[in-house]
Amino acid sequence: MTSKVFHVPFADGESMAAICEKTRRIFRGAGLGEVGAGSRLTAVKTHFGERGNASYVPAPFVKVVVEEVAAAGGRPCLVETSTLYRGQRHNAVDHFNLAVEHGFGPEQMGCPLLFLDGLRGNMHEEVAVSLKHCETVAMAADLAWFPSVIVVTHLTGHLLGGMGGAIKNVAMGLASRAGKLRMHSGGSPFIEEAECTACGTCAKWCPEDAISLPERAEINYELCVGCGECVAVCPVGAVGFSWDTPSTTFNEKMAEYARGILKGKRAGFLTYLHRVTRDCNCMGSDGEAVCPDLGVLASHDAVAIDQAAADLVNEVHGGDLFEDLWPGNEYAAQLAHGELVGLGTRDYEMVRL
Repeated sequence: MTSKVFHVPFADGESMAAICEKTRRIFRGAGLGEVGAGSRLTAVKTHFGERGNASYVPAPFVKVVVEEVAAAGGRPCLVETSTLYRGQRHNAVDHFNLAVEHGFGPEQMGCPLLFLDGLRGNMHEEVAVSLKHCETVAMAADLAWFPSVIVVTHLTGHLLGGMGGAIKNVAMGLASRAGKLRMHSGGSPFIEEAECTACGTCAKWCPEDAISLPERAEINYELCVGCGECVAVCPVGAVGFSWDTPSTTFNEKMAEYARGILKGKRAGFLTYLHRVTRDCNCMGSDGEAVCPDLGVLASHDAVAIDQAAADLVNEVHGGDLFEDLWPGNEYAAQLAHGELVGLGTRDYEMVRL
């Protein structure tokens, strides 16, 4: 069965007002209003960016989504969860303050803001899936009370998954910390001793206190969960990652998590191909854009919208952009496995509005 993916193009340098209007156009054109219609509680999931990062979907774009959900009869609530790593989003209090700083506060957005996994990210509900890797998925607890979800995504590369799109936004962004840890388990980082300067950055950001600094950074593999945060934050590139478990497994786990999290819910997806960067928005600084702005996509199918996003950027790149950015990180496994487990289909019809 073919899914429709809607596309409204925009180019580098277009004004915020113009892109807001295009957001409104695609939301209506794709029929996303029906997701929350009937006075349904509707979770609007986005990413607030880390402090120092401005590559996330700008708050004015997300505010249009909130307004459109309400106009269609839904009851919107902006939602997020806590992260594994020790940044500004590690707990709900600091995360809330960062959201306000980045323009996503309740007064700024015109709707409530809720952290679905509690103060410290440890509140979850196990959802039965009985799939290849997961018997259950640890979904952020309060998402259980939302029958409808709108997922607003900034397309990026990703350290472990190769590509971060709608599937990753749902899987990582709507799982509890326990769920995030389960998805990350498998691979492991290692220290290039000749390169390490013992600056302590990796130890500071390690969510499990698995790194010590006698003379050079040392990893305690009994504590390490393989999240890859040390790889991402090392300022001198002294941390590598051993793919003891193939990237395919990580990507397939994300697809299974997305399937479980969206089980029984109405869902709609908006993905911005805007300032696409090599790393995800969890980084504490902005990366350079790796392709020109290509617009915004909308769909009711997470797999189809991710496939369409990859196809668009690959066409402009003249090859497989995410494979070139992250060799060996088999992002296509998200899509293939997502299709296999019933999350969606890779077969799509592009509708330009």
